[in-house]
Order: sequence, then C-alpha cells, then structure tokens
Amino acid sequence: MNVIWRVSKYLFRYPGLFFGTLALAIAMTGLQIWIPNQIQSILEGVQDSAAISKLWMGIGTIALLYFGSEMANGLRVILNNTLEQKVLMDMRGEIHAKLLQLPVSFYDQRKSGEISSRVIEDVNNVERALLDGTEIGTRALVMLIGVTIVLFSKNAFLAWFVFLPVPILLVLGYFYAKHGRKYWKKVRVASGDLNSLLVEDIQGNRLIQTFGLQKRESARFYQRADTLRNRMLAAMYRWAVYNPGTNFLTNLGTVSVIGVGGYLILNDASDFGFPAMVAFLMLANMIYMPIGQLHQLNHLIVAGKASGERVFEVLDAKIDVEDPAHPKAFPEGLLEFDFRNVTFQYPERPPVLQDFNLTLAPGKVTALVGHTGAGKSTIANLAMRSYDTTKGVVTINGADIREFSLHDLHQQIGHVAQDPFLFEGTVRENLLLAKEDATADEIERALRGSSAWDFVQKMPDGVDTNIGEKGIRLSQGEKQRLTIARVLLKNPPMVILDEATASVDTITERQIQHALENLMSERTVLVIAHRLSTIRKADQIVVLENGGILEQGTHDELLLNNGRYANLWLHQVDVIQEYEDEEFTREKVADR
Repeated sequence: MNVIWRVSKYLFRYPGLFFGTLALAIAMTGLQIWIPNQIQSILEGVQDSAAISKLWMGIGTIALLYFGSEMANGLRVILNNTLEQKVLMDMRGEIHAKLLQLPVSFYDQRKSGEISSRVIEDVNNVERALLDGTEIGTRALVMLIGVTIVLFSKNAFLAWFVFLPVPILLVLGYFYAKHGRKYWKKVRVASGDLNSLLVEDIQGNRLIQTFGLQKRESARFYQRADTLRNRMLAAMYRWAVYNPGTNFLTNLGTVSVIGVGGYLILNDASDFGFPAMVAFLMLANMIYMPIGQLHQLNHLIVAGKASGERVFEVLDAKIDVEDPAHPKAFPEGLLEFDFRNVTFQYPERPPVLQDFNLTLAPGKVTALVGHTGAGKSTIANLAMRSYDTTKGVVTINGADIREFSLHDLHQQIGHVAQDPFLFEGTVRENLLLAKEDATADEIERALRGSSAWDFVQKMPDGVDTNIGEKGIRLSQGEKQRLTIARVLLKNPPMVILDEATASVDTITERQIQHALENLMSERTVLVIAHRLSTIRKADQIVVLENGGILEQGTHDELLLNNGRYANLWLHQVDVIQEYEDEEFTREKVADR
C-alpha cells in the first residue's frame, strides 16, 4: 500500500487535470446508466400505436445520451493523456536526477541496462497502474453504485441473483493480488537483465565482430530472453487462470438472472415484464463490466507495484557521500591531499586499504603502481570523494575533505580516465562542458596544449564537427587528447590521471605524453600508472601491495632498490630501449 500511496502523490500535483478526468469519467458513466431505462420505456410504448411520437422521442433521447457519453469520453481521453505525460515526465525527471546524485557504489553494483529498464519500462508500468488504475477504479465504483441502486429499485429479489458471484470474485482477486506480484517482479528483473545485455552488445559491437563472438552473444541473448519468456509465461499463466475464471463466474450470474427473470415473466409472478427484463439484463451486464474492469485493475496494480518497488528502490537509495550542512570555503592555490590512517573496504569485501598514509604534495606528481586490486583507483576515488573512508580521514590543506561541498571539490579536480568519455555533439560542445563561457582563443590554447589542434583543424567543420556518440568518429588517441584539452580548459589545481595511456599504442602514447606534461605542470597530480614510462619523471612513485605501501621513492631510487618496481621495469624493457638517454640500462639494473 505504501507504494500505491507514494505513487498517487504525483497525481495531486495536477488537481485540475486529475479531477477533470474523474468528473468526465463519472459523467460518461452516469449517461450510460440512464440508457437502459430509456430502452425499457421505448419497449413498453411500442404496443401503443398512438405513441409513435414517444418512440421517436425516446430514440432521440438515447442518441443524445450516447453522443453526450462519447463527447465526455473524448474530453476525458485528452485530459487523461495530458496528465499521463506530465506524470511520466515528473517521475522520469526525479529518477534521472537521483541517478545523477547517487554515488559510484550504486553503479558498481548494477548494470546500465538494468538501470535504464527502471527509468523507462518500470516507470511506464507504474504510470499505467496509477492513471489507468485510478480512472478505471473510479468509473467502476460509480457504475457499481449507480447500477446497484437502479437494479434494486426495479426488482430487489432479482437483483440479489446478480451479486451471487461477487463473494467468490473478491476471494479470487485477493489471492491473485497476494501471489501475482512476486511473479511480475521476477519479470521486471529478467527484463532488466536482458536490457543490460543488449546495451552491452551494442556498445561492444566492434569487439564482438573483431573476435567473432556473434554466436556466443546470440546464445547469451537467447538464454536471457528465454528466462524473460519463461517468467512472463509463469505470470501470464496465473492471469490466464484468474481472468477466465472471473469471466465464467460473471456469466453464471447473467445466466441466473435470465433463468429467474424468465420464470417471473412466465408465471406472472409480478409486474416484471419483458421490457423490464431487457433493461435489467443490460444493467446486470453493466454490473459485471466494472467487476471485470476491477479485475483488470487488480492485474495493473499487481504489475505496477512490482515496478513501483524497483522505481522507489532508486529514489530511496541512500546517498552515502553527502554535502556538509555548512561547507567550508575551498582553499585557493595549490592543493595538498593527505591520507591519514585510512582504511577502506567495499561492501561485503575485505579491506582494500588498511591504516594507509600518503601525502600528495602541492605542485608535485605522485604516481601509484601496483597489481589490479592493490587500491590505486580506490585512492583516486577517495581523493574525488566518490566514496568516504571506512576509517581515517583524507584532508585537503589540513581540512577534512568532508567539510567541503562536493561541487566545490569537483570544480578543483580534473580527471582523465583510461577510457575517455565524450558526449554526442561537436568538439566545441564537449570542451565547453569544462568552462561554459570559454572564448575561441581559450579553446584553441587548450587544444594546442593537448596536441589536438592539428587533427581538429583537419576535421570538416573544425571545432564545430560532430564527433558522434561517445566520440565514435575519433580514434582512441584523439578522444584522449580531447579529454586532456577539456581538463586544460577547466584549469583545476588538482589532476588525476587514471591510466590515461593504457588503451593506446606506443606511438599514440608519445603523442599524448607531451599533452600530459603540459597538463601536469604546476598542479598537484595523482597518476595511476600502467606504463611505467609515463611516470619516470614523477616526484614520487608509490608501489602498493596488500592495502599498504610496499615501496616509495623516485624512479631512480626505486631502480637502485632493486625491489618490486625494478622488477616491473625489467618486464617493460622495451620501454627502456625507446629512451636513449636512460641512465639505467637493463644490464646495469640486473647487476644491482
């Protein structure tokens, strides 16, 4: 019930549309209820040859009632659709806004297709249950009350036979509502899994073709589609039993009315004649029609509640990283990040960092080296406050990082990731994300500083060239240089380079390296290194292992130590051969 109540609040944002829709639904229903009485009057008058004028008047009245009913229905559809689209926009807008606020941990635990399924399909299901359910429920209730009054006023004895199936229908409805929801929730989960795979295959289409993975992916898609089909069938089997069963019971009610009514007419048991019987049967069908609608409503609510739970799971998701009530002003100039006795662990996993201490000196380059899972990206995430520490504290110029607003913090940090992300649009539009009011000269300087100016100038429309979704029209190296240009335009005092050259070849790496050197100049820099050639000039290199620091020093110092870093360097001997001015050759390092 909590889900239904929470969803219903969206309707009351538009009271005019909501109550207008209900009023028109009530008017339409009221006009329909009046039609059987007019038909009874016509049938009772046809035996009187002098009442031909009354016949035509009755027919005209019925035509007007039908016309008025359909006019009300047309206006109702317009108002209902307008309300529907407004509610859909509100719900999708709220869930999208919440998704943008949620921490990295939320996305770490979910697939993108599963999330998009909640925004599109689940919101649609909730809206359908909300609007259609409210309207159907109102019309059915008005119809039931109105027709019940008319039936009992015509023949109270016969009216009781109309309601004979109702107790059984109520029991069936209760059990379907109780047990049907879990099946529809399984359908929604399976649909999310299928959407997730579809998104993954679209994004990885080139890889799939390159490695000939079409059969493998088709098999995976079929497996998930088959799971969705089976779960949908399991849910529909319940509906297939419930719906015909309720229809059969209502038909039995109609049969009982015909039988008892026919008996009354044949035996002249009352003044209940054939015209009244026709009207009574029409009204009885009007009783069963809303009962059938209520069963449809029950079906909508069951499916809608399952989707509503998934929607509100997002809207209610805890924001682990929150702004302080009274944030401090962010310090100006170069920044010093200090990790003090930091312990961090992801949910239901062992600690990644334990009593970790490290200082990112202002204006200096700190490089992190270590195997996958050593904590390199975790340190970067803590510096950006994508997560909060489990224990210990991260400080900026001596102040707890949690004392600053997230907006101010992120404005001071530039991030270049291994997999560069560009929005669909032009080069200019992507760069202006860093600085909305950037001039043409500032854009040019950023592009020149990132070694991107030459290839951008060769594009058909220069900086106004559309680069496609995720920069699909660019090479990996070109995309990376544009992301560097974006950070240069932002001009933050702190830069995080997260394996920025790991996805490019050696030649492209050389092209990017000059851009990175421009980016790292006079800033506090944290580098997550994949290729050790990119960090030879770092002020300090930190080798991570088992949640702590194994080695720490400059490139030369660590080679002299002949430890883990020196061993890693030897495995990248091809890099050494690329630099003629390298002081330590492979032989000299091996001798130590």
